[in-house]
Amino acid sequence: MHVGFILSCVSSLSPNWYLLGVLKFLSVCFSCAANSATYTLVGESCVQRVRSKYMLLMTCLLLLSPAIAGALAYPTLKLDFAAQLPWLGIVFRPWRLLIIVFALPSGVGAVAISFFYESPKFLANWERKDEALDVLKSMYTINRKTSANEYKVKSIILEDESVKKKMSVYRALYEQSAPLFRPPYLWRTLQLFYIIFVVYITNNSFLTWLPHILNLVRLSMENNGSGNNICSLISSEQQTEHAFVDVVNGTNSNATVVVDTEICLYTIEENVMVTLIASQSIFSFLNFVISYLPNYRKAVLVSILSLSSLSGVCLNLTPEPISSVFFFVVFTCTCLGMGILASYFVDLYPTSYRGMVQCLGIMVGRSSAFVGINVVGNVFFENCQVTFYLWSLLVFSSAVAACFLPPDKSKITSTAL
Repeated sequence: MHVGFILSCVSSLSPNWYLLGVLKFLSVCFSCAANSATYTLVGESCVQRVRSKYMLLMTCLLLLSPAIAGALAYPTLKLDFAAQLPWLGIVFRPWRLLIIVFALPSGVGAVAISFFYESPKFLANWERKDEALDVLKSMYTINRKTSANEYKVKSIILEDESVKKKMSVYRALYEQSAPLFRPPYLWRTLQLFYIIFVVYITNNSFLTWLPHILNLVRLSMENNGSGNNICSLISSEQQTEHAFVDVVNGTNSNATVVVDTEICLYTIEENVMVTLIASQSIFSFLNFVISYLPNYRKAVLVSILSLSSLSGVCLNLTPEPISSVFFFVVFTCTCLGMGILASYFVDLYPTSYRGMVQCLGIMVGRSSAFVGINVVGNVFFENCQVTFYLWSLLVFSSAVAACFLPPDKSKITSTAL
């Protein structure tokens, strides 16, 4: 968390976009690692009775973060200043300040997590039982508001205790990851990784293009083009761009093209901020509602994926832009399944594998998002309708895969860690 915060702040002083890209990439790598580890840490710190609920509540904050980012970005980008920094060869503008503003939560989190206790079960599982006992004693003291001397537990014995040998980092990575891809976990790992692949590639890939789509809709409505959906607007835009290319190449000498030199205004359209804040706030609220349905995780996950798939089909069938934008936002609602999948990773794997499978799952999700953004950018604007139909089929296949998840326990009697 500390390294991610520092790298992000330093990137705001980048003299060119190459260095900015490298520093932000490294910063995000550290932040993503903290994201996956945090889910595991919270899961280990909660009793089984409330574990799924707390994991979903964490996802509420994760989904709300883009809305908070939008609320912070709007007033920041409305500032009007340009500070010359000749010793760096840059002009410090509001967008550079915004990078620092977005990094502040990481800095605060870095300080806050320093006061957090390590999972006692994790410590005990790695034969650090004295440290685990100290953590339990501290938790007892805080919860009971009493003296540590009143804590009567003197030793810890794990039910599934095994001997841990000292090994290199690479060997430890292999020992923790290899069993995930062997029976009895192989099928479950592939199943969860496939679902998380679809969830992330759908939400992140298409949400990235939301500002561009909203801008097309705004221009269409200003020109009284109320009879076009998203794909029609994109097709019209592509035809205009192809006509421009033909003129430049000399293949269409009869066309008249007016070239408008665009100037970067270092700001963003208000409709983009409003839509982003509204959609992510709604998703966060829905995830909060889902957190009160911990015994129906499977049914809720299947319903979310099915709704997303159906919205992708309806988007192509709707005749006007407003409803198509609505279905587009609903199409990205796969993000509501993130917390549910995180709870499955904690519940279905033993303590020694939870951290690794959670990190690998997030890695699969982030990698799919990276690939998806580039794939969507190449095929979405050339074959819009076909893309949505095929992508809806992909999401539906993940809903079918989710049907084979283990049934939810309607009544959990165990309250052990």
